[in-house]
Amino acid sequence: MWRAWVCRTPVLQTVMKVTAGGRRSLADTTSPLSQQAVAAKDGQKRDLTPSGKPKYMVMDGNEAAAYVAYAMSDISFIYPISPASSMGEHMDKWAATGKKNILGQVVDINMMQSEAGAAGALHGACAAGTLTSTFTASQGLLLMIPNMYLLAGELMPTVFHVSARTLSKHALSIFNDHSDVMACRQTGFAMVSSSSVQEVMDLGALSHIASLKSRIPFLHFFDGYRTSAEMSKIQVIPYEDIAKMFPYEKVKENLHKFALNPYRPMIRGTGQRPDIFFQQSVASNKYYMHAPEIVEETMYDLGKLTGRHYGLFEYHGSPTAERVAICMGSAGQTIEETVDYLNQNGENVGMINVHLYRPWSSKHLLAALPKNCNKIAVLDKTKEEGAAGMPLYLDVNVAMAEAGKQPLITGATYGLASKEFTPAMVKAVFDNLNAPQPRMKYVIGVKDDVTNTSLDYGEPINTTPTTTKQCLFWGLGSDGTVGANKTAIKTIGLSTGLNAQGHFVFDSHKSDGVTVSHLRFGPDEIKSEYTIQSNADFLSCSHPSYVYKYEMLDPLKTGGIFLLNSPWTTLEELEERLPATVKREIAAKKLNFYNIDATAISRMVGLGKRVNVIMQAAFYGLSGVLPQEQALKLLKQTITEQYARKGPEVVAKNQKAVDATLENLKRVNYPSSWANATSGGHKPGVDMKKPEFVTDVMDPVLKLEGDKLPVSAFEPGGYQPIGTTQYEKRGIAPVIPVWKPDACTQCNYCSLVCPHAVIRPFLLDKNELRSAPAGFLTRKAKGGTEVAGYNYTIQVSPYDCTGCEVCVESCPDDALSMSPFKEVADKFSPHWDYAIGLPEKGDIGDKYSVKGSQFLKPLFEFSGACSGCGETPYLKLATQLFGDRMVIANASGCSSVFGGTSTTIPFTTNKDGQGPAWGRSLFEDNAEYGFGMMLATRQRRQKLRQDMTVYILEMQLPDDVKAAFSEWIEFYENPEKCQHASQMVITALKRMGPNLDPRLQSILEQREMLGTQSHWLVGGDGWAYDIGYGGVDHVLSRGEDVNVLVLDTEMYSNTGGQVSKATQLATVTKYATHGKRQVKKDLGLCAMQYENVYVASVAMGANMSQCVQAFKEAEHFPGTSLIIAFSPCIDWGIDMKNMMNEQKEAVESGYWTLYRYDPRRIEKGLNPFQLDSKKIKYDLQQFLDGQNRFEQLRRSDKKTADKLHSGLHREMTLRHDKLVKLAMDEYEMLEHLKKRLGEETASDSVMVLYGSETGNAAALAQVWASEFKRRGIRAKCVAMDDVDFDEVAKQEQVFCVVATCGQGEFPANCRDFWKSLSDPSLPKDLFKNTRFAVFGLGDSSYVYFNEAAKNFHKRFQELGAKVVTGLGLGDDKDEDKYESRWNEWLPDLWNELGTPPPSMELLPPSYNITVENAATTPIPATIVPQGTKLVPMTKNVVLTPPDYDRDIRHYEFDLRGLNMTYSPGDCFGIYAHNNKEEVFNWCTENGLHPDSVLKLVDLQSRKDSLPPVATVGQLFTEVLDIFGKPPRRFYETLQMSAKDASERQELEYLLSKEGKDKFKELAKETPTFADLMKMYPSAKLPLENLVDHVPQIKPRLYSIASSLEMHKESVHLCIVKNDWNTASGKLRLGLCTRYLAGLSLGGKPDAVAGKINAAGITVPDTHAPPCVMVGLGTGIAPFRAMVQDREMARIRGEQIGPMALFFGARYKRTDYTYGDEFEEYHSGGKGVLKVLSTAFSRDQAHKIYVQNRIDEHPEIIYDYLGKQKGYFYLCGPAGNVPPSVRKAVVNSFVKCGGHSQEEAEKIVTQMQIEGRYNVEAW
Repeated sequence: MWRAWVCRTPVLQTVMKVTAGGRRSLADTTSPLSQQAVAAKDGQKRDLTPSGKPKYMVMDGNEAAAYVAYAMSDISFIYPISPASSMGEHMDKWAATGKKNILGQVVDINMMQSEAGAAGALHGACAAGTLTSTFTASQGLLLMIPNMYLLAGELMPTVFHVSARTLSKHALSIFNDHSDVMACRQTGFAMVSSSSVQEVMDLGALSHIASLKSRIPFLHFFDGYRTSAEMSKIQVIPYEDIAKMFPYEKVKENLHKFALNPYRPMIRGTGQRPDIFFQQSVASNKYYMHAPEIVEETMYDLGKLTGRHYGLFEYHGSPTAERVAICMGSAGQTIEETVDYLNQNGENVGMINVHLYRPWSSKHLLAALPKNCNKIAVLDKTKEEGAAGMPLYLDVNVAMAEAGKQPLITGATYGLASKEFTPAMVKAVFDNLNAPQPRMKYVIGVKDDVTNTSLDYGEPINTTPTTTKQCLFWGLGSDGTVGANKTAIKTIGLSTGLNAQGHFVFDSHKSDGVTVSHLRFGPDEIKSEYTIQSNADFLSCSHPSYVYKYEMLDPLKTGGIFLLNSPWTTLEELEERLPATVKREIAAKKLNFYNIDATAISRMVGLGKRVNVIMQAAFYGLSGVLPQEQALKLLKQTITEQYARKGPEVVAKNQKAVDATLENLKRVNYPSSWANATSGGHKPGVDMKKPEFVTDVMDPVLKLEGDKLPVSAFEPGGYQPIGTTQYEKRGIAPVIPVWKPDACTQCNYCSLVCPHAVIRPFLLDKNELRSAPAGFLTRKAKGGTEVAGYNYTIQVSPYDCTGCEVCVESCPDDALSMSPFKEVADKFSPHWDYAIGLPEKGDIGDKYSVKGSQFLKPLFEFSGACSGCGETPYLKLATQLFGDRMVIANASGCSSVFGGTSTTIPFTTNKDGQGPAWGRSLFEDNAEYGFGMMLATRQRRQKLRQDMTVYILEMQLPDDVKAAFSEWIEFYENPEKCQHASQMVITALKRMGPNLDPRLQSILEQREMLGTQSHWLVGGDGWAYDIGYGGVDHVLSRGEDVNVLVLDTEMYSNTGGQVSKATQLATVTKYATHGKRQVKKDLGLCAMQYENVYVASVAMGANMSQCVQAFKEAEHFPGTSLIIAFSPCIDWGIDMKNMMNEQKEAVESGYWTLYRYDPRRIEKGLNPFQLDSKKIKYDLQQFLDGQNRFEQLRRSDKKTADKLHSGLHREMTLRHDKLVKLAMDEYEMLEHLKKRLGEETASDSVMVLYGSETGNAAALAQVWASEFKRRGIRAKCVAMDDVDFDEVAKQEQVFCVVATCGQGEFPANCRDFWKSLSDPSLPKDLFKNTRFAVFGLGDSSYVYFNEAAKNFHKRFQELGAKVVTGLGLGDDKDEDKYESRWNEWLPDLWNELGTPPPSMELLPPSYNITVENAATTPIPATIVPQGTKLVPMTKNVVLTPPDYDRDIRHYEFDLRGLNMTYSPGDCFGIYAHNNKEEVFNWCTENGLHPDSVLKLVDLQSRKDSLPPVATVGQLFTEVLDIFGKPPRRFYETLQMSAKDASERQELEYLLSKEGKDKFKELAKETPTFADLMKMYPSAKLPLENLVDHVPQIKPRLYSIASSLEMHKESVHLCIVKNDWNTASGKLRLGLCTRYLAGLSLGGKPDAVAGKINAAGITVPDTHAPPCVMVGLGTGIAPFRAMVQDREMARIRGEQIGPMALFFGARYKRTDYTYGDEFEEYHSGGKGVLKVLSTAFSRDQAHKIYVQNRIDEHPEIIYDYLGKQKGYFYLCGPAGNVPPSVRKAVVNSFVKCGGHSQEEAEKIVTQMQIEGRYNVEAW
């Protein structure tokens, strides 16, 4: 190829031959230097003869810059920032391998904490006289500006290599323009621009040399990504040739001479007054005046040495051109190519590429311009708002004006943030110059339909040489496509004579986004610095979903090759799946279409989802770039070289993949009908209703068609809506999880750990379940009353899942498995769509538990984070807990990329439209940014509070407004209560009507400020530990209410994995390629030094409960909080599906520590520091060996690795020991020191051990330990696995709290301890000196109820320990769950231990109670407990005869309009009221007025607080159980309060061990709280204390006796009145049955507060399984519901199984409840009830019971339960009935099944485990 070039001297011109490197050769040319410069050069005797043949390499621009920088630097200071980071990486890598510069030294590479730090250190290095360099871009460069002024002012030679990138303005962009470098043009730095990779090599070297010669610091810049990341075949300058150019003498003359040295002292950097500053500034003018000639002289040297000549202003084009374009950067190559094309087509144009921008040389610009030039287009790649013109445009205008020339000069702004600049745009620029009225200043590349500043341009024109092959590769971010293409460029470029170029386009997803590789190969020079626009020869698509999303085929030429990776291996599948548009285009262009199932091949050969080698093999075989045989031989050779370090097995897999490719690559012989195709596949979600922003902006951007959007599509300022990722539906997962409901224990772990929020639990009521799509799997919800009436399901969003498998690996139940996407996605997608549309049920359960938190909608979903990301689960959890009021300041980094990528925003809203408000400032100032937002919010809210306070006093406000204002002011900082008060304010103000007083209108207009806000500063370790640490530290020091979340990946993960201060010792990362030599900074300890900051270190996979608790505590802490979250990263070299287990191993090996530091504990006299991982349990080396970041050093340098790993082990052990000591209280520290000194330790301490899965057992253990301490006994509370087993054997008293999981499983944190305890070799008297007690937490609905506790209790006894008191078995089925049994069990323990009672002082009241004005305070008519609804009772019917002594009633309640559903087996919970008359009398006796209005303020912010306002009468009638049974604690309280000595003495005796029998005797009389207060009148409790000790009325649960299918919107109950006589003959009445019996007796129905409670039994999902029901008395109720439900199923035509009912009672006449109904359902065995067998025990002389009737029907029992796998139910009294009935069932299996007694027992037990044998007994 030939091209014209005009030299810088106006008279000379020549034509020059282009080499493969793309520059002019020296042959037959005249030097572009001035005659003086040539003479000066001739006077120097420097040998510039090349050292050998040209050496070619394929590299990108960053590597080229680093190559020359390394050659001419003594020291370099680096800090990562995209797209410049890899320059520092190359420097560090070369230094680590011992590579030497041209001075024979290894360069000293130093990673700094920020770009400002790098510039400061470089300044110091220059001041000390060394050759220096640094690398940066964008904001990083701006941070260097202050030092740049100093470097230039002090005339210090250095070079900054800048991969130019746009600056953050309305948004952040990591792409290229010149806004960063243009911000530096006033600093005094010389500025050199390179427009290609070859120029980066050449002009980068020039910059170092010219800087030394001129004493001026140089900024060498080139376009970020376009040039910095472009792979290109270039001619490198060998170091020995660089050495020939290098001015060694100038090092001494211009650098060493001015170095600060005490042996030749001088001073610099003085402070100057106005009298001399100006002069000294002007004194440096001469250096800038000479600089252009010095640069030109160096260009001459470079040309002589390399054959590539450059000019300061380089002209290309026609010598007589009238129109000339002037630009800088990569656009120069595109304009050159277009100029050649235009001139070949009759135009007469040229262009100037500016290489030396500063110092500006007008002389050289004028010399470069053709004489005929009268029209100039100046192109600037920057936009300065409000400027008269852009920088280069202004410079050219000044140059022309000073020269007295007046050509037409237009100014264009182009290419901002790497906006494509194509030949079509170049043509439009030249055409505009010839327009009758040319646009003088304009933008090009966008359509400005707002201010109309844009220049239109035409269709693409093909300026690429016809000999160039153009290939496109559409890949998935994680499939290896880009890496494979880079290898291909190197392989083809270096193995052939072809030139090669590769440019890579990525979408904005952090991972798994689309990548498009643009590759060009050809014999001619490649100057096309733009993406392939047209005429492509080959296109590869690596993911089948792309055919629905992108118009990929547009650039393919007719007859081109289209290669698709898809599972659609037949023509029929392609016909069905390919969109009609794609089929039409394939046919219209006559494409050669090939398909291959690369994903299947990859999995088959063991390469996972990386399809790169397979697609490359197909490319080599099809593209025609090289002959196929040669191409595949090169590919296999490359595989061997590239993967050799990974071992022969990996090489073999890849070689096998190549062979399999050739075998499976199929050409698709598509029919001609495709040309007119009208049907085919389509993208999922096309039918979704989308917001306008999504359809108009996001969708085009996702289709990579954002370039087509006009300016009017965007909101100025960069504001965008949230919640848009839900519309993306990428469909990129090759496999997705599938739920196995029968294996699931409903723990919700899968949802918690999911990085992308694609797997979630849902609760469905009856109506929602009925409306669910076919195949929608659910199971009865487990978990107590809060999930009553609901079914549970786990659903997955197939098209949002990334297939990471974290959920599967984290599931403790094996309830998830991965299935191929193509097999299950379309099946389950409608299920997800249905589930996600259900009403949110986040108020169900404890939101601060692991399980409960996952019923809250994540307000962070479907992000573009890496598959298996370790950061996102924490952020997702935070939004679930607090997202409706979160304000997030996000530091730049991974979390800002996946959290704030334009258009695809994962933050979303709840049903009320509330969600996280998110903003990003800069990397370095995020803490300050968020801190400022918090302070501003506080200021605005304080003004509102101030205004309301004034208005209450000064304005005549309605009572409801005044009350609302007062409540809001009172609960101003309480999130939950303030939310309620805020709504009161809004409602009250709106009620006043439209003509509000302006002052009140102002409050209403600011209603979004009424609610509290939760402010979070979020970022990675690079921010928190390094560049932003100063801001973080300042925020921590202020103690304001702001939360800091550090997502600690231990490296700069967003920029590719560079070292940070969070990087641990021995880690191999970028910038630490030979292992980090310093220990990780301890950010937590730094924060704890302030002593008023909450600090938590968490690792979700190690302890989920601790993690959730830490988030709760941090957010609730009234000050600054810091959470440091261990966040595994793909750059660690781990399989990310195991990332939760990696966290567990990190903690157990001591690598990471779990702790919480809570300053609030100090006020309670507690140690603020709690160590939550107390014991190292796992080998650290084993943990390190599992991660490539540690293991790769061992592979490369075992000796160094061993040394560093050993050092890390030592440091981790020391740190852990330090934290263990920090967690000790004073007594524990004393004991520890005594042990260390060998002294005898105290024996009066106890050890409380716990085994806890969900946190309940751990919390109870802490309570127990606190109770010991209240009694003056030191107690150590620790998880079983965290204690040294040998230490336990030395304890005299050991107490255990242990939960049982599922069917007898041990909690994770006690399994190792149990393993040690159950060792059969332990001596039988190991614990002979130990006393112990065990309390268990379990659920009696499980077969192995409290199995873990039972095993511990038994094993301690076997090893000689002495039992203090019997085994305590807490039961979740009890009224107060495990607390019911605990409160009974614990007093016996204290009595047996004989411990002294706690201090006799009443605790401070937890409520502040004041008496309000009854006339002005709104009082609720009825107090409705939280979670209940007022349900009208429509029927109250006595079922028993009047002469019968038992009162059994049938009740009906109306559910219409209440949205309450239930299922058979559920219970109806009713909150009863005390008798009003009795309450009135009690109030009178105790000096309380029933009508007094109380205001109750909860000082502890409990979830179930007392009502904020109530009368005394309401409080003790509707809320407090004053006539309930008091616990032992109430007796203790009365004892403390009694003024009368005899009363006090009597109470003391009752509570003592000696008075135990007397206490039991009194208890038989079932005294109430009111009774005891009457018995001990001197123990009068203040009302504030009384409400703390009298519990709230608990709901009474009754089995529902109706089917919702039969009795629409109605619930029936069957209840026997509860009354009894005490031992003394006193009649007692059950609270609830007495209450219900007195309701709805008149014409108007009364309402009760009620709610549905979940069944304690398992009900089959269908009506097909048989059921055997055994009911006694009112235990018949649930079976009436079940029979009715099955009858309705029969009527609907469903398949129903047989039912058998065995009913037992005393008399048929009086007790056969609903007998007529059951007889009808039986109908002699023809009805739904096939067997009806009754046992009325007293209707005959010989008593008959239900077990006898079962014995009469063994064949029915065995058939229904054994053969047909049916369900068994027993409902009735406890005692002898359940075991007798069970025995009868077992006997049936023995009689009819031929089983032994033992086998039959096992079968029934297995039925229990499977949920097919259910017992409800009371």
